[in-house]
Amino acid sequence: MSLASRACLATYGLAALLTGLSARLYHIAIHEHDHYAELARDTYKHRVEIPARRGSILAANGTVLARNEPLKNIIADDSLLFEWDNKAKKPKRNDRAKAAKILATGLKKTPGEILALIKPGDRYIVLEKKISEDLASALFSQLDAAKIKGIRFEQDFERIYPAGNFLSHVIGFHGWETRNDPANPKDKGSFKGIEGIEYSMDNWLAGQPGWRYFEKDGRGREIAAVTGEGRLPRHGADVQLTIDPGVQQIVESEIEEAFRRLKPKKATVIVMDPNTGAILALTNRPTFDPNHPGSSDAASRFNHAIASIYEPGSTFKMVSAAGSLNRGLAGLHEKIFCRNGTWVYPGGKITDHHPYGELTVEDIIAKSSNIGAVILAKRMGERPFYEFARSFGFGSRTSILLPGESAGILHPLKNWGPGTMYHVPFGHEVAATPLQVISATCAIANGGKLMLPQIVQSIRAADGAMLAEYPPQEVRRVIRPEIARQISTALEKVTSRIGTAIHARVPGFRVAGKTGTTQIFDKETGRYSKEDHTVSFVGFLPAGNPRFCCLVMIEDSAVINGRMDTGGQVAAPLFSKIAQRTARQLGLEPDPVLLIEETEFRKALAREGRL
Repeated sequence: MSLASRACLATYGLAALLTGLSARLYHIAIHEHDHYAELARDTYKHRVEIPARRGSILAANGTVLARNEPLKNIIADDSLLFEWDNKAKKPKRNDRAKAAKILATGLKKTPGEILALIKPGDRYIVLEKKISEDLASALFSQLDAAKIKGIRFEQDFERIYPAGNFLSHVIGFHGWETRNDPANPKDKGSFKGIEGIEYSMDNWLAGQPGWRYFEKDGRGREIAAVTGEGRLPRHGADVQLTIDPGVQQIVESEIEEAFRRLKPKKATVIVMDPNTGAILALTNRPTFDPNHPGSSDAASRFNHAIASIYEPGSTFKMVSAAGSLNRGLAGLHEKIFCRNGTWVYPGGKITDHHPYGELTVEDIIAKSSNIGAVILAKRMGERPFYEFARSFGFGSRTSILLPGESAGILHPLKNWGPGTMYHVPFGHEVAATPLQVISATCAIANGGKLMLPQIVQSIRAADGAMLAEYPPQEVRRVIRPEIARQISTALEKVTSRIGTAIHARVPGFRVAGKTGTTQIFDKETGRYSKEDHTVSFVGFLPAGNPRFCCLVMIEDSAVINGRMDTGGQVAAPLFSKIAQRTARQLGLEPDPVLLIEETEFRKALAREGRL
């Protein structure tokens, strides 16, 4: 091939190469412009998340029950602490030691410990987490004076529960939730509400983080904020509860003393406004400190008030009597023959703790006759009785804004056996939560309206704007007002000389209520224990115009000073202590006449050896 031919061939080849290169450049410039522009921006831009402050949880009077403590994390960028001079073959700048010396003093560490954390060339090194903002400000001033640019302080928060285990089962706690999602392996988890209000109101409390972009130079160092690219965080909303901290403190102190003295397996106290459904206090034992939830077992964190179920026993008799009275099938002063304390039915037998003959409906409640309660319920018939119990809320959740609520057990009619109608009317073969029992009692106290239990009062944004309110809400009317008054009269007699709860009395006030004592079912033996009981008392005052209702439930308590393990002997005295102090806390004035009568009443009981 001639020289000219080779030259032409080379020219054509070069032209083809340049044409292909031009076509590729054209494709990149036109069709892949956005992709490469984004890569270029990412090279010189960096996105930083700005955390949102979690909202606070407040009591009804504004007392802070949970809050975020603003803290700082110390972050080192070694590319700004150390720079190598290639020409001089030595460090152009080395601020590692100076930074370590300044930080070590404030953090109470040695400079060597700080230096050991610094990895050469690493641009994001966590040197210390969650230091106070005052300490961060002091350290920043010292670093700035020394002209050290490789240390920065990132905003962080820590969830604080100032009162420790005070109201812990309602508040819950906030922490890290680990996730193992095969579809999203990068998602290892997040901080969120774990239990209580922290969990149920997490969407309100959490807020939404913000972000900002800043430009980086070729070494990845921040040189300027990107104007207009960013968003401020939306801080979480504050959740205000219905809890009265004064009443809660009373309940906490009294249940703690009783738990220490009686040594039960568990105990619960709830105080509720019967007219609004607002929960003024709620506590359980055992308990836990939400500041250190990991140091407590699951049993201590369990909210028995809404999640534990127990046979309510005689407290259920008020429902049985109310149903018969409300349907016009009995009168309050009608006499019922209670079969002298024993009723044998096909397949079983029920007994009373005394061989009662004739009792009025009022006295069936006051003296807690099992047989009388069954007679009243059977007048209604199975289906009407079942539906009436359902209307009081048994067998369904109350929808309180707390997680983990149990529906209790009220078996559907198709599952009732031959003996069911002989046991449910006095609180056996039915299981309820303490919250269900006090809600049903409040319906009698307020004139016949079942109210939705309220634990949240309102939600406000960080700037104070109202986001949501939770006014009192009537679920349904369960009995007529006049029937509610009749049942209240009978319940007041429970605390009289002939009743089962003389120890529930409160000087200066008329008290209405009902005791409950049930044997605990042993799953291992399949039988009821003869030694272990769940005892309770639920009552309200002042009877006739109640301001609050209180339930005390104690499981398997010790017997003290020869007292029997019954609702009247164990739960009623604790109710009395709590109610007396709560009445003062709420500003209720005792009746002077009733104070005098109470003194004489107690003298008479003392003479009879009943105190």
